[in-house]
Amino acid sequence: MSYQALYRQWRPQDFDEIIGQNHIIGPLKNQIVSNSYGHAYIFSGTRGTGKTSTAKIFARAVNCLNNSDGNPCNTCENCVSILEEQFIDVIEMDAASNNSVDDIRELREHIKFAPSKGKYKVYIIDEVHMLSQGAFNALLKTLEEPPEYVLFILATTELHKIPATILSRCQRFDFKRVSYEQILVRLELICTKLEISYDVEALKLIIQKSDGAVRDTLSSLDQCLSVTAHKLSIADVVDVLGIVEKTQILTLLQFIENEQASEVLLTIDNILKLGKDLNQFVSAMIEVYRDVLILKMVKENHHLLIDASTEYIETVKDLSLSITTNHLSRALDLLIELSKQIKYAQNKRTLFEATMIKLMFPETESNLENLIERIERLEKNAASRKVETPTYKGEASTLKSEAPMKAQKTSTTPVEENEASIEKDPIENFIEFTDKVVTLSDIEAVWRDFILTVTKEKKGLIPVLHGSRPSEIHNNRIKVVILPDSKMFMNLLSNPGNSEYLNGLISRLVKKLLVLEYDVLELIEDDVLDKEAQIKNYFKAYQNVLEIK
Repeated sequence: MSYQALYRQWRPQDFDEIIGQNHIIGPLKNQIVSNSYGHAYIFSGTRGTGKTSTAKIFARAVNCLNNSDGNPCNTCENCVSILEEQFIDVIEMDAASNNSVDDIRELREHIKFAPSKGKYKVYIIDEVHMLSQGAFNALLKTLEEPPEYVLFILATTELHKIPATILSRCQRFDFKRVSYEQILVRLELICTKLEISYDVEALKLIIQKSDGAVRDTLSSLDQCLSVTAHKLSIADVVDVLGIVEKTQILTLLQFIENEQASEVLLTIDNILKLGKDLNQFVSAMIEVYRDVLILKMVKENHHLLIDASTEYIETVKDLSLSITTNHLSRALDLLIELSKQIKYAQNKRTLFEATMIKLMFPETESNLENLIERIERLEKNAASRKVETPTYKGEASTLKSEAPMKAQKTSTTPVEENEASIEKDPIENFIEFTDKVVTLSDIEAVWRDFILTVTKEKKGLIPVLHGSRPSEIHNNRIKVVILPDSKMFMNLLSNPGNSEYLNGLISRLVKKLLVLEYDVLELIEDDVLDKEAQIKNYFKAYQNVLEIK
């Protein structure tokens, strides 16, 4: 006998072997035991959930010669004949290829004849939603009042396409997706029966791809076993099915959260070199982001919403602590839109990489959601700095060189009070060398490095600091002059977070606790730039993204 696919070998033979549909199996068995059948049934649900298998078992059960508990015996003459597909009173019809009015008229002619061997003539019409409107109309009267020896079982994956006049004449049973745990138990049973050694994680990868469809799972298992007939490993499953492991996606998400652009692009390149399909890649990312969102929003019983291993859930839970809800929402919007576009894109990789950059840097798009996310990131960064920053509360060693001078003063000016308050300003990871005398030349020597560092770490301040230079130094205060066209943005520099950052940066560069003060550069008449030149000069740092006309 030729080889038979696993999903056919392991097709359920009675109601008790059908998994995940107890809400349907119970009522059907009760009807068979009590001999109170309906004349028409409609089985709806996603693919691979047992609709056709249940219909075949039901057809055998109503014609079984030894039925006692609602299950077919599968040993009597009628059951064996149906199993071998030789029983002329059980008719299976594919509505996808027999959907015309003439096909239904022929069916109506055959209904007139009584069953030849069994008690009932059972018509199983698969994918019934594919029937034309005329065919539905032709079926309507027969479906409403068939002969007493006729049973109709209509199966469909798209219930919404069935006319209401047909639905109202049928008993309706909705098949659910089979749970992760139930499919895993079935796969372990099959592998044990076939004497196949397996990694549990390999089976879980197969189940993740099936989306609750048992037939899809068995087909994937069959495909994987074609590599090594008696052994199933994670590597085999990943290679054969082209699955993107969720651990890879979690790594990618971490790089995105940390704004590590080079690592993101290298990870994408590595996954594509392994031959992964981009459509599947996007779907995998959507699934993982959805898992992160669930674990962030649902504190208890999240296992009811996520079918995955405990190790995976714990990893996702840790990641969810660092990702904001706004970022998750924006990520899902971008990826769902990408999943629609990428199917028809000429350059799929470029489209995918561009979406990752948008996801990583909210500032690339101008809308309210992105602005909120940028603010959330700034708040998170500020909070992390505040936690890590050591505090210096009036320690005598902090400003040792100025202490004697301050001790001799009996009154202070507002400026001197500000100078005194410097001792209380926290500077991150900074140790002062109090014996060092800082000159204006020292500040000018490190000013270029100061600007370059700000460009990398806080590029939003560069338009304000562009063209600035240190002009004076008094004690530990540095006067910095900025261009007149930056005057309206000086409040950015005095913002507590920005001020602390800039003071800390210049202090570390010269190894001396310093404070920056800002003033507007006074230009003589000949140095005043025309209006267009001022605008171009102000946005010089952004000339690669702005076009000034």
